[in-house]
Amino acid sequence: MSIASSQDDFGLVALVAAALFVWRPDVRKVETVRALERAVLFSTLSGLVSALAAVGYKVPANPEWARSPDMPLIVMTGIAESMSAPILGFTVLSLVALLVAVGHRRLARRGG
Repeated sequence: MSIASSQDDFGLVALVAAALFVWRPDVRKVETVRALERAVLFSTLSGLVSALAAVGYKVPANPEWARSPDMPLIVMTGIAESMSAPILGFTVLSLVALLVAVGHRRLARRGG
């Protein structure tokens, strides 16, 4: 399983758990959602770090890139591409947080 795949899987499971909390608010579900949020966060950070490490390893290992006057642009492109994991992960975390907020609001209205 790749890091991106685990991030996608954790994100989907976290979104489903948060949606279930909105649908049937129960304070006992909150800790599960929070644990899934941490899994998404750590897989997001792992994806970022591994992508940056790949850029740091591959650019100098390619002689054409290493000697290129465009090396800063090559590295910047690699760094920009490395941001896909945080973009996805933090978007998922934002959606999960929004759903949890709605679930808490519904829970408060029910008096629970």
